[in-house]
Amino acid sequence: MARLSPAAAGGFLLAAFLSVTFVMRGPVTAVGPLAHEICEAMEVGWDAYGTLSALPIAAFGVFSFVSPALVRRFGLWGGIAAALMILSAGAVLRMVTNWSVLLAATLFVGAGIAILNVLMPVVVKTVWAQKSGPMMGLYTGVIGSSGAVGGLLAAPLLSLSGSLAVPFGFWALASGIALLCWSLARREPGAEAMLQASSPRQEEKKSSFGAMLSDPLAWALTAVMGLQSLTIYTAAAWMPPFWQSLGMSASETGFWIFVYLLSGLPASVFTPRFMKLVGNDAVSGIILSAIYLAGLAGWIAGGVWLFPASVAAGASQGAMLSVAFLLMAQKSTDMRRMLGISSMAQGIGYLGAGCGPWIFAMLYEKTQAWTYPFVFFGTVLVLWGLAVVASVFKEKLN
Repeated sequence: MARLSPAAAGGFLLAAFLSVTFVMRGPVTAVGPLAHEICEAMEVGWDAYGTLSALPIAAFGVFSFVSPALVRRFGLWGGIAAALMILSAGAVLRMVTNWSVLLAATLFVGAGIAILNVLMPVVVKTVWAQKSGPMMGLYTGVIGSSGAVGGLLAAPLLSLSGSLAVPFGFWALASGIALLCWSLARREPGAEAMLQASSPRQEEKKSSFGAMLSDPLAWALTAVMGLQSLTIYTAAAWMPPFWQSLGMSASETGFWIFVYLLSGLPASVFTPRFMKLVGNDAVSGIILSAIYLAGLAGWIAGGVWLFPASVAAGASQGAMLSVAFLLMAQKSTDMRRMLGISSMAQGIGYLGAGCGPWIFAMLYEKTQAWTYPFVFFGTVLVLWGLAVVASVFKEKLN
């Protein structure tokens, strides 16, 4: 095989990196627009659906802690390959129409994405260290587009095929392609050398996760990541059923989730510029929290407010995710600290975030009304803004 030039190697590695990033949200957001069909096909109620919608996020939390061990055992590249194998296996199993299999498969999907959640920002920090700001923006933007495509295509694919296996199978195919691209990039000497040259010493055995547990700044960043994650997965899981209760079709709800998630793409890319323009991270967090609250109010109002509300909520959501990764990268001096902060923030953060769809479901089940679930949602948005303020305060203390 011909050796790539440094520029070509960088481009090939970037293409593989983006193909992996593209499968990191769509397999999860594809579930919301299919909520009614899943419950009918599996003969389960909304409480069971609440468990299904919360399972991937809970898996994000639990399996994030596995990531440092995978890096020590297989290296950064091998850890990502292992995560893609797990994700692909789960995506294929979801094509089986059986509730128990669906739960197990969803756990596999969540486990694979959990590991990628931790390791992919580390790739950005090690390979593109001098361009970590723009690359983090691109990374979060592609994640947002993945979620948007998942929400948009789910209902049409089901309508065209009449089978849940098709929308689920789309992500099985995409995951397989990502694994192939990552494997091919690994075999290119130029790309491999580029990654290794940007990585810390291979003999380093310990991550800094343990030290993070006593770091106030790490806990503040964990709250920023966790609360942000709770909002996006609660919205993706429960806005479609809310809209369908008002008479919307599955395709219509899928479209609005698409607008919501797609709006986060440009916002996440330009977040570094936004934060620089504002000049204060704490104020940036408060502004984003307020914009999302306005979007939530528009979602509830419906009608002519749906489009501006979806754009406002989506743009702030994309920026919130970018803020979380940017803050982690800014506070990390090397790969070990980045791995430790990323593992803690996403592990503990997603464990908390996994409670979001479940709490929303329980509030709805208990009251048979949408008021208390949306009060819960709004409270989380306020707390996210306060968490960003706390991260700035804790940084000054450190």
